Amino acid sequence: MFTEKTKQMNIKGNNILLRAIEITDAELLKKIINDPDVENYILGHSFPVSEHEQIDWIKSLKPQKDTLRVVIETTEKKKAIGLVVLSNIDYKNATAGIHIKIDSDSGKGKGYGTEAINTMVNYAFDELRLHCIYANILSYNIASLNLFTKCDFQKEAILKKRIYKKGKFFDINVFSLFNEKYGK
Repeated sequence: MFTEKTKQMNIKGNNILLRAIEITDAELLKKIINDPDVENYILGHSFPVSEHEQIDWIKSLKPQKDTLRVVIETTEKKKAIGLVVLSNIDYKNATAGIHIKIDSDSGKGKGYGTEAINTMVNYAFDELRLHCIYANILSYNIASLNLFTKCDFQKEAILKKRIYKKGKFFDINVFSLFNEKYGK
């Protein structure tokens, strides 16, 4: 017999597990979204979020054909450390954007980001049959520029002065990775 718990599918890496978002992740997600350092290094913006708002957001999540949001959990300690998202999944053109946020206190500098990106990309290529995964990165976000370069993404373009942060406009670097299994 299948229970709700056994119906969930996880995406496994060597040292991480990409799994569905649970109510128990509310505190971590609230911490990440309210972290001003995270806010300064991502595209877009967010407002401060309360625990109540974060729980309501998690409860409102429904499966979406164009977005896959998963928590990054370490397999050794079974600790949630961040979030990785495939967004704007376009099945006709076989493309999607990828985004990652990791809690600065528990996951940075340990290789979890690299493994999370590579695990999600492999899933997107091998299971979703996508051809191109892209990432838009702020020009001064050196850690993300290095992360995506390490994961074999190639810089394709610079979008000039597209994001307003810290009182001025900044460039966006566009990185892509192609699945060579399905042609060039």
